[in-house]
Amino acid sequence: MVSKQRASFEARTRSIEESLQSGFSSVVAAIEKGFDTLDLPPPPTPPAPLRLPRSLPVRGLCLDLLDAWEVPGKLLNAVPIHLNLTGHIPAEKVLDFVFVDFDVPEGTTSISVLQKYSLKGKGNALDLGCWDQRGHQLSLGGNFTTGFRGWSGGARDNFTITPEYASPGYIAGAIQSGVWSVALGPYNSVPQGIDYELNIKLGFEPVKSYFQPAFAPSRIDSSLYLNESGSNIDQLKNGHGQPGLQWYRGDFHIHTIYSDGKQTPQRVAEMAQQANLSFFFSTDHNTQSSGLIWGAVAPPSLLVGRGIEVTTRGGHWNALGLNWNEWVEFRYKGDDSTAISQAVRQVQRQGGLAVANHPFANDCLACDWSFSFDIMDGLEVWNGVWNDFDRKAVDRWHSMLVQGSRAFAIGGSDYHNSPSAVGMPTTIVRSESLSTAQIVDGLRHNRAYIVRDPGIDIQFTLNHQGETIHIGDRVNSGKEKKIHGPISAALEVKGLPVNAAALFISDKGLLKCQAISQADHILHAGIDSKYSFIRVEIQDLTGSMLAMTNPIWI
Repeated sequence: MVSKQRASFEARTRSIEESLQSGFSSVVAAIEKGFDTLDLPPPPTPPAPLRLPRSLPVRGLCLDLLDAWEVPGKLLNAVPIHLNLTGHIPAEKVLDFVFVDFDVPEGTTSISVLQKYSLKGKGNALDLGCWDQRGHQLSLGGNFTTGFRGWSGGARDNFTITPEYASPGYIAGAIQSGVWSVALGPYNSVPQGIDYELNIKLGFEPVKSYFQPAFAPSRIDSSLYLNESGSNIDQLKNGHGQPGLQWYRGDFHIHTIYSDGKQTPQRVAEMAQQANLSFFFSTDHNTQSSGLIWGAVAPPSLLVGRGIEVTTRGGHWNALGLNWNEWVEFRYKGDDSTAISQAVRQVQRQGGLAVANHPFANDCLACDWSFSFDIMDGLEVWNGVWNDFDRKAVDRWHSMLVQGSRAFAIGGSDYHNSPSAVGMPTTIVRSESLSTAQIVDGLRHNRAYIVRDPGIDIQFTLNHQGETIHIGDRVNSGKEKKIHGPISAALEVKGLPVNAAALFISDKGLLKCQAISQADHILHAGIDSKYSFIRVEIQDLTGSMLAMTNPIWI
């Protein structure tokens, strides 16, 4: 009996999977065009409602999702329910969160919300999100799931959630009955506060297909990469690296239409290839929704790493190296050190890293960093086009190194739309393979440097007793701490667009500054073993950064 039951289950599961796969490309295309014009081709007729024996495997399909097939027949095509909810948010609630609850009856197959509020763009700004019947309690110290069903911040004023698709930023899937909540985040307010109105439509349409995630692979086969990535072939051939470790070019900070970016994931992937990147991390604000579709649009030679820009009321930080279905709590204030520490530890327990983004930016509310830097694994010291905020970030990071920190430095384009560009700046990471886990591990060990754009490259090494030491490594990695014999530094510079200066910097300060022209250069310098580390900055004649490295430890 069990074998027959299992065979029946597997046959029907295959039928479901085929239905899901057939409709997925159309759903992605429709999502990127906008849901008002969603016109899916008729999917295959779904199987009859399926009850899974709890002792049988699920084979990658969510039980909640399968349960959604069982909509009571008498409710299908029922008249939609329209709700109109209004309220007032006082000005003192700015940078807090307000949850507006509403009842979702059994059999609901779609939820659409339209947000309106007073003085929009004239002093008031109100973020938007959604939590389902599981509740909106803070998700700290446990798992990342709770009832989160999406977040769009201030990027849009409406969303739709169904079992087959959801608006960018939101999570498609089963709609269970119970109390759901619209999340409102007052970001700015006039003294009179914010009056809001929510128009909610609950639909009972037949479910014709079901959303199936398409996760990007966490590792890229080297043969695919070597066949399509020109510049890194040269690095592999000329030994720029060491056995088992190679350099890969990437961008750690990119947004799409799944938060407040203006480009589709497919277009972002195209731009990453045009910038000659080996990888980038998808970091939409406060949502994992774009992570559910990258596998359908990313080319096979491009690694798309999983990240979230955790956009809190006390600064932004990137959670890098997450699993594709993970979400990170962001609803805490800038003085809640306990909450952010719990969120960071959860990311780290999963093997990920926490990076403080643009920590000194003051060109938007709550963009600058109000938490301790000590809880972060690294700092984004270079965000987009170089400016004074970045200089402050580099200086702060350097002071942390002097005090004994091993925090790494990275850059990120923070790409949303032109005139910014994917890969400007580019962070190059030395890694054992082109995989999310190994790129993250390279960062963890400071094996990275940053260049302004893909046309610039550098190679910085130290040499001690015939051994070449690379960025992030230590001169004396053995048990004996005393260093014998001289240490020399070598810096190779390629592709500078302007004349510049190379600065060799230690924990004691500036060691050497040497002018370099646009032609390719190889510079040498003697290094004293009394220093704790050496790093390099290359600046143009105005002081703007062209390239910089993480330290080599001594």
